[in-house]
Order: sequence, then C-alpha cells, then structure tokens
Amino acid sequence: MLTPHRPAEADIVVTGVATVVPGPGRPPGAWFDADAELGPRGHKYLPQGARYLLAAGRRALRSATAPVQVPPDRRGLAVGTNNGLAPLFRDMDRTVVDTGAERLRPALAPYFAVNVLAGRFAAEQALKGFSCTLTTSSVAGVEAVQTAVRALRLDRADLVVVAAVEDLAPSSAGAAGPPPEEGAVALVLEPRAAAEHRGAPVRGSLRAAAAFVPPGIDAADPELGLAVGDLLSAVQSEPPAPVHAVLDGSARGTAVGALLGASARRPRPAGAGCLAPLLTAAEPFAAGGGGRVVLTATAAGHLAAVHVLAAAPRPTPSGGLRAQSTA
Repeated sequence: MLTPHRPAEADIVVTGVATVVPGPGRPPGAWFDADAELGPRGHKYLPQGARYLLAAGRRALRSATAPVQVPPDRRGLAVGTNNGLAPLFRDMDRTVVDTGAERLRPALAPYFAVNVLAGRFAAEQALKGFSCTLTTSSVAGVEAVQTAVRALRLDRADLVVVAAVEDLAPSSAGAAGPPPEEGAVALVLEPRAAAEHRGAPVRGSLRAAAAFVPPGIDAADPELGLAVGDLLSAVQSEPPAPVHAVLDGSARGTAVGALLGASARRPRPAGAGCLAPLLTAAEPFAAGGGGRVVLTATAAGHLAAVHVLAAAPRPTPSGGLRAQSTA
C-alpha cells in the first residue's frame, strides 16, 4: 500500500490574501457597497456577514491567480466567526416573539444555523472537499487556520480558503465593552510544491497553535506562563519574529501582557469577535512583507498564536474562480 506524501507544516504557503473592512472614520454598516463589490445580482437576500465573506473570499482567490485547475473535491473552506450572523439572529428572535415563526422570511430562514454562513461562498466557488465553521470566542479565526493546515497536511485538500468574518453584534452598538467588528479577512493556503507547480504566487507562510488555560489562572501563575511560552515556541522560527499581542481588558489579557513585557509590541485591543487576530496577522502581506507572531488571549481561557512570514506583495489580477455570482 502506497503512503501519500504529507507536506510538513513549514511547506504550507499562502497564495492569496484579502481584507474587506471599513476604513478609518467610516460609519458602521454603511461603508460596504455590495453592488460595486459583488455585482448587481445574486446577493439581495444574503445576510451582511455572508456578503463580507463573498467579497473577501473572491478577492483572495483572485490574488491566488484563479486556481481553477485544482479539482473542486480538493478545495476546502474553513471559516471562523463569533457574530457573523448576530444581527440576523436578533431580528429572527424579534419576529418569532412578536408575530410567530411563520413570519420568518423564507430566503433568510436557513441561516438560523451558523454553519450556513459559509454555504453560499462554498457553493459559488465549488469548494467541495469540505466546509466547516468554527465559533470559539475570539480565537475562531486562528483555529480556522489550524484546521486548514491540518487538512492540507493530511492530504484532505490541495487548496483551502481560510476566513474570519464578523458583523456588528447587537450589544456592541453604543455599549461598553470590546470594540465592534465588521468585515472579513481571507487567505488561500496550499502546499508549496502544488502552488509552485501551477505557478501560483507564494506570498508567504504561516503556522498556528491554540491552547486553553482555565479562567482564574492569571497574574504570576506559572501554569499561564508555561502555556504562553509553549504556544510561542510552537509557532516561532529563527530568527524570532516580533510579537504583536491582541488582548482584551480582562485579568487574563492583563496577565498575558505582563508576561510578554517589553518583548511585545503595543497590544492591539481585541474586538467583539474573532477578526482582530487574523487581520493583524494579514497586515505584513500588504505592507511590504516581514514576519510577526500574533498572540491573543481571552477572559474565557482561550489562547492562540499565529506566526506569519510574508514576502513582498504582488498586484492582484481581475477575475476569480467564478467572478460573477449566480442569482
């Protein structure tokens, strides 16, 4: 029996990157022009989170030079989200309470399941190998990277689109707490040999790891220090890359910031979802290249890190696996 070649984690590369997020000072919810981004048809009844995912995913596949030669059953999708459908869930709850479930709109009713968020993009781009949605608080985007890398190493796919997507959580509008998040970031991952064989641009590499330390183990507790050290060791390379922390204002976030000390860049505040860590990891791809480690920690006990080594950016061509969606 022949044993298939399984690429090492270091042999997984990034061939496409895209972000769709509001610019500075843009009002929440009003910055995204769906018709300009997605075309005039085919998205009218999609939740806003699904639109963000379509836009970022299409852009990422275009920057990966439209890999149509990868068979559909060898393409996968891993999506991380916490609030990607939160506004829709709020509206559904109000409808059911006020007027009854029979008044739910048929076009939107299937989205009661968060896994359906990825369905339109997966169907449009024929990502038939697998499609999964991860929802772990704050670290779902990094866990999506882990899932994609694992699938590629186990030969379950030849190409995986990884995305984090969020929409405005109802409680984040004008409320105290983490800043609201909306938009999406997407990356295309492939084995290096396969990408080079088809002439795809190798934009860089990444590796990710996650851990869990129960809440309450904070401050100078050696268990937390050991977990953070192990996490950084699992993703770091030589020479060590600078650490960019994405932390909330909890005791856990404060404790991890103290453990990192002067070795870390000024922490970026964690948002209400899982977008900030993956957005921070994607920045070097659009900023002339470079390496960094993004570390995030949450009050719930989740820790995650992703190491990125990005090459200099290349221009994005037009087109896509399927540039226009079907109505």
